[in-house]
Amino acid sequence: MSCSHSVDCPLFAQFAMEPALAVWKQHYCDGDFTKCARYQIGLKGSVVPLTLMPNGKMIERKAKTKEELGGTALFNAILKGRASMVKSMFASKMSSVQVISSDGSTPLMAAVSIGNLEIVNILLEAGCNPFKTNDNNINALMVAEKKNFPDCAQVIKNFMEANPELKGQATEATNNIEVEDEIKGVVSFLKKLNPFSR
Repeated sequence: MSCSHSVDCPLFAQFAMEPALAVWKQHYCDGDFTKCARYQIGLKGSVVPLTLMPNGKMIERKAKTKEELGGTALFNAILKGRASMVKSMFASKMSSVQVISSDGSTPLMAAVSIGNLEIVNILLEAGCNPFKTNDNNINALMVAEKKNFPDCAQVIKNFMEANPELKGQATEATNNIEVEDEIKGVVSFLKKLNPFSR
């Protein structure tokens, strides 16, 4: 049985998006989640700090910009399937260009990873570039095909064929954007930290 708190846990989204963090998800979220420090605090009704790791260790936190906070909220909304929230975030002029996860994944990749066609369409309309690749040279179409979501794959393929000029823009964006946010720091820290130690 998986942890019922994983739906609201901001770290769970990172565990789901970053393959290198699967051990955390397996050990805590899908394993003995009663040992998770975040779960224990949540049971008491207290606010769980983002910097608290499941094994009880805290990480240093740096101040986040408005854009970084927005990016974190966007990925969480996508992975929870909250289409109306995603739509409203872009309606408030959020930029789709600079929002990427620690491994270079885009919001579009996150949407296709859960097979949410409605959010895929919202993100394409908002300007998410399907040609953009993550650190492993994988784009949203490849994610859709690998996860076996043919509807998402077809929509993205049609969009790419209709907008070939976006391919060059994806390369430029990859070369020009440097992302350095709190979630990237958390992911880096999680990779180094042993999830089994407390």
